[in-house]
Amino acid sequence: MKSITFLFIMTGLFLCSCDKENNITPSENQIGELKIENLITLDSDIPADFYNDLTFTDENTGYAISRNGKIVKTVDAGETWTLLNSTVSFYLNRIQFINDSIGYVIGGDTGGSYLLKTKNAGQSWSVKNLESTENFFPTGMFFKNENEGYITGFRLFIKTINGGESWSAVLASTNENFSDVKFKDNNIGIATINTSDYYKTTNAGVSWQIMKSDNLNNLSKIYFVGGKTLIKSGNKLVDVAAGKTITIPDPAEKLLFLNENKCIGIGQHYESGFFPYGDILLTNNNWSSFLQKSYPPYTELMDISAIAKINNHRTMIIGRGASKTKIILLSY
Repeated sequence: MKSITFLFIMTGLFLCSCDKENNITPSENQIGELKIENLITLDSDIPADFYNDLTFTDENTGYAISRNGKIVKTVDAGETWTLLNSTVSFYLNRIQFINDSIGYVIGGDTGGSYLLKTKNAGQSWSVKNLESTENFFPTGMFFKNENEGYITGFRLFIKTINGGESWSAVLASTNENFSDVKFKDNNIGIATINTSDYYKTTNAGVSWQIMKSDNLNNLSKIYFVGGKTLIKSGNKLVDVAAGKTITIPDPAEKLLFLNENKCIGIGQHYESGFFPYGDILLTNNNWSSFLQKSYPPYTELMDISAIAKINNHRTMIIGRGASKTKIILLSY
């Protein structure tokens, strides 16, 4: 009985540590309908910038990272924000918190690829040079727990087992340009490259096998939704087990699945003029149809690029306009 109880506890701890965007729990299937009229813009004081990623550690506490090295924090669900001392000014791409205190950020520029880590909820950050052969920002990151994590990028696929202190190559040779890496559970993980192939592990990352995906190139972001593994390829979502594809709207560059049918997409599109229109797209039927709200670039938003769940019934979206950055909330 004790061993069974321990197994349930450890399984629960792993699921809690995973990225909220990728693992759908049964309670999340009970969400309401996604509606354009439920999008509300906050009068927020978030510092102006282009934000690439966003995450929440509880219903009030969230962190966002920018293309100019900013890390900002809210403790009141986006009403106010504090600029943290990241100590860097380069492009920040992904953020993940393992618990309330420990968080990781990846970023870089032509000078190198870096990992930022906090152990005190963002009060201070250490910076680790990843010593990549291609000096550019990393593209994917996933920590299974406080110690074991993976990072992908241009000719980069590395692993740590000591919380980022040291890193080793996952594969014997890395000539591909890797895009994303995610784990569905402790054993099953996926890493995409910018071709029609991807890598898969079924033994907790001990070994990885190359897999084929027919007639699709530039496989990128990975989504674990219910029992499905979906990989984005341009304006297609590939169901790798079923061998089927779903067409999604072109502006939906980033996706946040709430369950197998309900999904939020964010991105931008061009019309007349020099600047793009920011877009939020909502579907309640797995992209068979969708709702779209476009924001004019000169008066509202020209780039919508960060999204995260606050809880099972509310999501935050960040976009940049011509003069300021705006926070949008969606309730459902």
